Amino acid sequence: MGFKIRHAIMVIGYGDSSVLQETINVLDDKNIDFFIHWDKKSLLPQLKAKYSKIIFIKRIKLYWGTDTQVLTEQNLLKAVYKSKQSYDYVHLISSADMPLMTKEYFKSYFSKDVYIAFMDNIPVQVKQRIDWYYPFRNVNVRNSFGVRCILNPCRKINSFFRIKRIKNDSIIEKGTNWYSMKASLIKEVLEFPDFKMFLHSYLADELYMQTILRRFKPKNPAVTSDSELALRYIDWDRGHPYTFKLKDTNELQLLVNTKYAFARKVTDVQILKAIFHKPSLR
Repeated sequence: MGFKIRHAIMVIGYGDSSVLQETINVLDDKNIDFFIHWDKKSLLPQLKAKYSKIIFIKRIKLYWGTDTQVLTEQNLLKAVYKSKQSYDYVHLISSADMPLMTKEYFKSYFSKDVYIAFMDNIPVQVKQRIDWYYPFRNVNVRNSFGVRCILNPCRKINSFFRIKRIKNDSIIEKGTNWYSMKASLIKEVLEFPDFKMFLHSYLADELYMQTILRRFKPKNPAVTSDSELALRYIDWDRGHPYTFKLKDTNELQLLVNTKYAFARKVTDVQILKAIFHKPSLR
């Protein structure tokens, strides 16, 4: 084939960059580029590739649970959309994700419009993530202090005043925030007229892409795992999510070049080296 499919891997990163560097090593290819947002609270890493282009976008301070996550995702999409290079697919990962495909398998795998996670039976509490107003942005609400002194009082105020920011007939969808999709859909996402509903929100990154592209939600999904729909191997049974360890290398090895593009969550770079430095996978 003369036509080469080009991929843009968008990375939300922070802290240690060793896993991301090894991910780049595995997928290093002239048709796979990396667009990276590195949390401004962390030291900017020195990443390198032989064939892939590495593009860092303007950094902001990222706070889990706040709308800074959605804003960062949007900024990554804008960077890909405005790039002089055109792309066929975009993939959102974190710096704690690892590939479960060799680069040749990765380049040949994708054919559908979207690989986005969708969950069924969305409870009202999920809708309140964007229906209610959360004034905080640059604060940590992940620890016990943040939950007790910021998040819970905010919820009580919203409930007391019966705050409703979105229309009753608005359809909200949910799933893991990591995805792969055709780059031709970026324009539709960026031009979504009700983007403000995701601002001053809580954990809206799990609603953002699903709500905008909800027409792609499978009516009769062949798989029951929302993560599998997104081609992500995520273990919610052993953790929130579980962080894979070196002893899990064989488990991950068996999934290479199957139905998962990436595994999450991985912080030990030795796992990647043990899997992808084997001669049979080169």
